[in-house]
Amino acid sequence: MLSTLALVAALSVQAGGPSPSPSDSLAPADLFRPSTAGVSLLAPVGPMVPVGPVAPVWAETRSAGPDDEPQLVEYSDAYFTRLTIHKWASYLTLPLFVGEYVVGQKLINGNGSDNMRSVHRTLAAGIAGLFAVNTITGGLNAIEARKDPEGKNRRTIHSVLMLLADAGFVATGALAKGHEDEYGSYSGPTNNSAHKNMALASMATALVSYAIMLPPFRRD
Repeated sequence: MLSTLALVAALSVQAGGPSPSPSDSLAPADLFRPSTAGVSLLAPVGPMVPVGPVAPVWAETRSAGPDDEPQLVEYSDAYFTRLTIHKWASYLTLPLFVGEYVVGQKLINGNGSDNMRSVHRTLAAGIAGLFAVNTITGGLNAIEARKDPEGKNRRTIHSVLMLLADAGFVATGALAKGHEDEYGSYSGPTNNSAHKNMALASMATALVSYAIMLPPFRRD
């Protein structure tokens, strides 16, 4: 039985010849053509996409409405320099307020001397100078920051109050000149009272304007 099977196998090999390899049935030029034998039959058929460098995609994030879109505002170096000067001028004004009130009250009470009057004038000149510095630096910064919506209402209120304080101090100086005679003596209490009240109102307006710019009082 085994000998019969072996004989049949030998005859079939001799009759068919050796099994040809895949390369034996190809022409020489076909050997250099790309083969598709490695392509998976399960791959989806679709248009060919050329392989190359991929261009970057820039994504832009926008909010729901035009009013909610973020706005970038750029400030100059001069803005921050003026802001530093503005803050220090405000800080230095506070002790001048206290000194001016104490000295002015002594003069109104009749306890002042010529030296006290000189101190009163010096303090008033210092306050006027610092307010001039603050008006210039604050005004220039307000112009540069006009397009910045962040804290715009607070800055506007601050500017208006400071302008009112400026006008009040000008009126205070005018009242002082009105009731001081050529010898440097102060006249009746009515003018002194008006001078004092105007000075206190101007100081209070300036202090409120300072306060709303401090971090604890910011609400925006």
